[in-house]
Amino acid sequence: MTTRPTQVLRNSEVESRRFGLRIARGVLGGSAPPDQIRSDIDALRPDIAIFRCAAGETSQIAALVAAGLVPLHADTLVYHRIALADSSAGGGSGRAAAIGPAGKEDEHVLAAIVRRSFHGYRNHYHANPLLAADAVLEGYVEWALDYAIRPLEGQQTWVYRADGEARGFATCRMKADRSEVEVVLNATDPSWSGRGFYSTLLRFLIAHYRDAGFTSLTISTQVWNYRVQRVWARAGLVMDHAWDTYHVNIPRSFFEVDHACQ
Repeated sequence: MTTRPTQVLRNSEVESRRFGLRIARGVLGGSAPPDQIRSDIDALRPDIAIFRCAAGETSQIAALVAAGLVPLHADTLVYHRIALADSSAGGGSGRAAAIGPAGKEDEHVLAAIVRRSFHGYRNHYHANPLLAADAVLEGYVEWALDYAIRPLEGQQTWVYRADGEARGFATCRMKADRSEVEVVLNATDPSWSGRGFYSTLLRFLIAHYRDAGFTSLTISTQVWNYRVQRVWARAGLVMDHAWDTYHVNIPRSFFEVDHACQ
């Protein structure tokens, strides 16, 4: 018997608690067999399975459909990258002086910025009718505040302040070997948009992490978010790769029949 690789899907306690459903998720590597996700569903018995794979990769779909499941293409996430050694972005302008690390005092303002900025913003969760939109929005708030107020090692959040209050932010995840820093979540208060805050913050991040010895900076968004991708292009970032996100809703009746992989 051939030994199967380690499970791709893992139970997500955070998402399960947020949405009140058993949710498992994972990211597929190129070596996964074509029935990997179906096998993991059999093992974990979730209500929803969420998986990401390289854009255009459809090897898992046939096995899911053959089992009577309906994989929903929920999103495409595009990543842009800049080699920091090649960047000439400056971070020492007067505007950049308004940028500094987030602190506990920013918690309520950042939560408000997230709610205003991401209200109505479409991501992969919104494609799934089982997931409440208000819970999706509060997930963004939790995500931002975990980075800003309760950071783990390798996490950092910067805020742009005007009139003594945060008006924009960027959360970053740094690799320990300094090969990459990823801008994980970022936004500007909509009531302060159009003033160049976002572009200034992005140029600051590029200059700061370049001077700190990092090799590259990456940032991602939904493929349809053309406006911000144009801002990134002007700052010197280029599209690097993309991921497709799939959701599979599994009815309880599915597990009443023997679907185990042979």
